[in-house]
Amino acid sequence: MKLFLQSLLTCFFTIPFYTLAQNLVLNSGFEELGGNPGNGHVPVNCSKNWFCSNFSGTDYYIQINGIGEGVPKNMHGIQAPHSGKAYAGICIHREYIEYMGTKLAKPLIAGKTYLVEFYVSRAEKSITSVKEFGILFSEKPYKTLNKKGFAVQPSIKFTNPNGFKEEKQWVKLSTIYQAEGFEIYLTLGHFIHNTPEGVRQFSHYYIDDVSVTLVGDDENIESKDSLVVTNQSEEVVPVFSPKTNATITLENVFFETNKSDLMPESFQELDSLAQYLKQELDTKITINGHTDNVGYEIKNQNLSEARAKAVAEYLISKGIDHLRIKYNGFGSKQPIATNDSEEGRQKNRRVEFIIFKSKRMKNSHFLSADT
Repeated sequence: MKLFLQSLLTCFFTIPFYTLAQNLVLNSGFEELGGNPGNGHVPVNCSKNWFCSNFSGTDYYIQINGIGEGVPKNMHGIQAPHSGKAYAGICIHREYIEYMGTKLAKPLIAGKTYLVEFYVSRAEKSITSVKEFGILFSEKPYKTLNKKGFAVQPSIKFTNPNGFKEEKQWVKLSTIYQAEGFEIYLTLGHFIHNTPEGVRQFSHYYIDDVSVTLVGDDENIESKDSLVVTNQSEEVVPVFSPKTNATITLENVFFETNKSDLMPESFQELDSLAQYLKQELDTKITINGHTDNVGYEIKNQNLSEARAKAVAEYLISKGIDHLRIKYNGFGSKQPIATNDSEEGRQKNRRVEFIIFKSKRMKNSHFLSADT
């Protein structure tokens, strides 16, 4: 028996080191507590080795002995962890963006290649989605008391042209990274190093199982150039084909705060709508603007009408006959969610459209040819 155990131990310690590659992210699945979890919804600082990188307060979800608002149910929805019993969460909002940071077990080695991975899942109560996540490596912890987004170029960028929209499922983001040798801290989040997309409304994402592991010399891992790794073999681009006589919300149309000026992030969706109208010449469109109930109703009415008009004018600028377009403003009179929460108010601040087969549309504003 003793001889057998010696042989077994000899076999174990002669396994090539790269097959036992160490994850340099300590507490990578957020399982270890570093503070009081309270009711199960607390800052990520309560997870050992992790910290909030800015003043917005990144979330940490864990459920202890079945008590507390932790996982799988929390204030943003229901999502089981990718593994274990906990995960982190980051909110992305027009007024704040959350980030999380950690110190690696040891600095990365200059010239060496590392496999960098984490899992992300969009919360079901998110209003919109983002198209990018990033990881920033640094020599010192990247921290600020500001709540705004980090306007820096991340070391690694993961992008999805259609947005990270998967709900109640985990998507693995994976790439390889060649180290420069200074990297000891990691910061994860949505970086606004260029024009931000998808942050004009509320998004929330869960994060789990972050890993940075050294790639052995004998391992053959093809460079993916920071591409998103998903379970889809190829990207599917949906055809824009709205139903007629149905009210449809423009999900990716954004305006300056309390103004009717369209943001550049709106153009892609409006261009798709214009292209559809060009192809379907027997259709007309009514555009309806809505607001929440904050402030004076007369101002809400005027703002909702101005925003609907701005969308109409954009379509005309793309070659759509003004006689096919009508617009209305309803202020806060037609809410689709409660006005008692920020999430509900965001849903109520919207622009909708209805496509009709050519027939007369009443009680709407017409745009004159010289508008």
